[in-house]
Amino acid sequence: MSASPPTAPASAELRTAPEDSERKLSNLLRWLEEGGARFPKLRVVRQDNGERSVLAATDIAPGEVVLQVPHSHMLTLELARTSEIGRAVQAGLNPDNEDLYLASFLLQEKHREGSFWTPFLDSLPEAFPHLPLFYGEAERALLQGSLVLTLLEFQAQSLQNDYQQLCAKVPGYERFTLGEFVWARLSVSSRLFGVKKGGLKGPCLVPLADMLNHRRPPDVLWETSEDGRFFEMTAQNAVAAGLEVHDSYGAKSNDLMLLHFGFVTEHNERDEVFLSLGLPEGDALGAMKQSLLALPSPTAFRPFKVPREVANASTQLMLSFLRVARATPEEIMILANRLIGGAKTIEPLGVPNEARVMEALAAACEARLAGFDTSFEEDERRLREDSLGANARNCLLVRREEKRVLRDYLGFAQTAQALLRLPREEFERQAAATASPWGWYDGYARQTLLELVRGAPTA
Repeated sequence: MSASPPTAPASAELRTAPEDSERKLSNLLRWLEEGGARFPKLRVVRQDNGERSVLAATDIAPGEVVLQVPHSHMLTLELARTSEIGRAVQAGLNPDNEDLYLASFLLQEKHREGSFWTPFLDSLPEAFPHLPLFYGEAERALLQGSLVLTLLEFQAQSLQNDYQQLCAKVPGYERFTLGEFVWARLSVSSRLFGVKKGGLKGPCLVPLADMLNHRRPPDVLWETSEDGRFFEMTAQNAVAAGLEVHDSYGAKSNDLMLLHFGFVTEHNERDEVFLSLGLPEGDALGAMKQSLLALPSPTAFRPFKVPREVANASTQLMLSFLRVARATPEEIMILANRLIGGAKTIEPLGVPNEARVMEALAAACEARLAGFDTSFEEDERRLREDSLGANARNCLLVRREEKRVLRDYLGFAQTAQALLRLPREEFERQAAATASPWGWYDGYARQTLLELVRGAPTA
């Protein structure tokens, strides 16, 4: 399967006409209200691009419950798993991926005449032209060098593999086309909630709640009601009448935001960088390091996806990997004892080892940056000056922000190398300054690197 399903729909052909969209929305809201849902201060509007947003119909005060959806109108994992098709999926495949139960339930009900869930099904998108899975060649070309292309190939292959297994293991599943299956899976992954307490605990789809757009920090928080009967959204700040009410889709990196939701956040604090790291070419200690690092071969690479945060567990695992990968014969014996003893992370060994770690990290960042066919500055210019469609703009944003984090990590590694070469007195003087010159890696510089320099033998 290519990165785009062969049955990918053309976005313009499947756009619901405004009058049909309004009719379907009215049916949904009536179905919810008749079932006991309450949302007197919310109003759903259709934007110029056909998307929907939720506005405050009147002023909303902090602490107000702005939406209640009863258990009966939530599509829960329990409902999907115990349904006719859910039992068949469990008996035939028993998948680890819980989304398959929810997606299969959507397909079952979409094919069921007079389904109770028809108002909700009709409210779901008909197509997902804003998701990278359905991008054309020109839009994909804008992602050259980005991790998104790799994730996209994995997503497409995973969708096809899941579909083929379901058709092979679940009798009658082939009545659903691959295109329908992809639609159902994306409907689930792009609007899934996870409640964590009460009788509604677990992943679920919640009508109307799924129409709120993303922003961090959000205007509302959501959870199960105290009596366990409702899914509730509660305002955490005031929202004036006529303004949009926002939810949060979670603290996710831009590649995942684009892949699953079809948009990107500029200057995303949770953005991450992907680096593929391995042993030095021709390393005489390759076989031993391979064993200690559990690599399939001395030439294999291990992927790391790390945020702009040195203390993060993923970042610590990456630095630990490099401390082993760049170890000398003397250092590897110390490390072997630690790893065999069950250590998950490796603390810095000394100035020479940490300098080699930072040299390798800088090289990995430079290699990733070289994989893009445009510079950070070119992306900046195009975003300022060019007239771009929404998808093209998101592609440029995601690759620019990816480069931003790579450049930040490159600067981190280069600065660390320079600090490790400083005389102790000069490092002490810089660390004593009130204003931090090191930004997001200040703690690593002031504590880890300074302690290494303090402990280094003098010439």
